[in-house]
Amino acid sequence: MMPPEIPNFPPTSIVLPVVNQAVLLSKPTFQTQSNNSDLTYNVSKPTIFKESEKLQSTINEIIKILTSQRLPKNKFSITILDVNKREIAGYQQKQPRFPASVAKMFWMVYSYSQINNGIWLESKFDKLLISMIKQSDNNAASDIIDLVTHTQSTQNVGNIYYENWLEKRNIMNKFFQQAGYEKINISQKTFPITHKKMYEPQGFDLKMRGNPKYSIKNTITTQQAARLLYEIYTGQAISPAYSKKMANLLSIEPTTRIEKKDQQDSNDFNPVHGYFSESLPIDVYVGAKGGWTSSSRQEAAYIATKDGKTAYILVVFAEDRAYALDEKIFPKIAQLVFQRMTNRR
Repeated sequence: MMPPEIPNFPPTSIVLPVVNQAVLLSKPTFQTQSNNSDLTYNVSKPTIFKESEKLQSTINEIIKILTSQRLPKNKFSITILDVNKREIAGYQQKQPRFPASVAKMFWMVYSYSQINNGIWLESKFDKLLISMIKQSDNNAASDIIDLVTHTQSTQNVGNIYYENWLEKRNIMNKFFQQAGYEKINISQKTFPITHKKMYEPQGFDLKMRGNPKYSIKNTITTQQAARLLYEIYTGQAISPAYSKKMANLLSIEPTTRIEKKDQQDSNDFNPVHGYFSESLPIDVYVGAKGGWTSSSRQEAAYIATKDGKTAYILVVFAEDRAYALDEKIFPKIAQLVFQRMTNRR
């Protein structure tokens, strides 16, 4: 039996316009007079959401599940955001945590900001963005970071060069921090980067991490990740047209969900098995970016029913090896949240 057909874009009350390709193609490849440090994110302040006791009761249920399964709560953060009602709840949702590949959502938004400002021709990024978001490819992510920050991963060649390099690499942090993403750090690349034969940080990428014992890593809160998804899926991030493009990049198609649900090949990126969409009905829209390392598991997702009456954002960051090894906990959390959200219309 074939699964029910669902739209490519989530059903919400927001109708995003079709991108005018002619306008995009008229932009120059690169304008050397443009100053990346002058770019500012167009959403200067976060939307205010009302705290919800009902949503918080769902959070409390999840924390009880973690306790029953002896999973560490102190390493766990979660945010639930009801898009239609503009309500929010969470647990340690303002605690900065390592996002792994969830950081790629932010790199995507920054890339489109430069494209929108005429710094780059969009076609230069099309394949790279597909690889970075759809396949979570670190090589593509590395190339994108090099392009948008005008830096290269290289060996240490002296402090005078390093300080200039570091200032450029940190431009992405400044871009979001000025818009209220407090203390966010997304300046570190994800490894391994196989096409550069860099299997771990080296050179300037290593130096910027500081003391190896207390290495500086990317840090994002689940609330910040939820905010970014909200801004993308309500057409606010960069522009309505680019928001739609980003949402489509994040979309996990029904065919992918069917093919990947039971696939357990660790050498192949799998956005489904061990993640939220594994346990959700096939006709429910899911747009998500997952992360995984040997000591952590993360996911940020926009989830909506076909009629749009239920639309919410679920973000979980879990910084412990127990979560990395547990392929059932994220689907279990997603299933519980979906049941509670569809019952509260």
